[in-house]
Amino acid sequence: MTANVTQLPETASAEDILQALDKDGVVIVRDFLSSGLVERLNAELQPHIDACRMRDVQTGYDDFLGGSTVRLHGIAAKSDSFPDALLEPRMLAVMDALLKPNCTDYRLSAAELIEIRGGETAQVIHRDDDSWPRAAQAAAPLVINVMMALTDYTEDNGATVVVPGSHKWDVDRVPEADEITHAVMPAGSAAIFTGQCLHGGGTNTSGKVRRGLSVSFCHGWLVPVENSWLGVPLERVRQLPERAQELLGYAAYDGTSMGGGMINMYEVGSPKALLES
Repeated sequence: MTANVTQLPETASAEDILQALDKDGVVIVRDFLSSGLVERLNAELQPHIDACRMRDVQTGYDDFLGGSTVRLHGIAAKSDSFPDALLEPRMLAVMDALLKPNCTDYRLSAAELIEIRGGETAQVIHRDDDSWPRAAQAAAPLVINVMMALTDYTEDNGATVVVPGSHKWDVDRVPEADEITHAVMPAGSAAIFTGQCLHGGGTNTSGKVRRGLSVSFCHGWLVPVENSWLGVPLERVRQLPERAQELLGYAAYDGTSMGGGMINMYEVGSPKALLES
């Protein structure tokens, strides 16, 4: 039987999403973003995409990132509409349920614009939890990824390859061909998957771009994949809603209630002080 990804309607609740993630490790929610928000995100990010230089593939990691793929960080500095995507209520409710059992709060791991262009080859299938050492993975999932489609995702334009159910596998298990499928979805949809779910960027044979905004969250005690402190200027952070500021790392992490301590401090206090100066 060929694998497939459960698709939920626009009206899906956080509970519906959590049930699908528990079963398969991945789920698609259609019309997750409004058409107006998709249009604004595309328009605001287009100048930065146009200015991006393609990667010269010289190492295995360069190949992993893609020689025909545009990648941008610092989205909060590049798009005024980004907070509307970052603070989507159902998404944060899912993060509360899946991450907070092992942390007192979570933060943005990375917000990455990923545009796969014609001729790009498939990315190696991987788990996002493997961004951190295996020693930390007793607290899995370490990260939850929400891939927001800013264009249609099709099998021939590089739709994300996923392996439903792989979040429950032994880490050394290799998927069979019939266990692998694509997260095919229209623009505005979101593919949500846990850090233990095998996935990767697909091959683009269409000649048309596949553009998505990957927004991922990790435990507050982890070093995130993206350094938002360097990528988003303070003057821009000061303009963001308070919860967005916290997710970008402008809050001390208080782990005392879970047997830890205070980390992510600034001048023996919270880095929120930087936003008040």
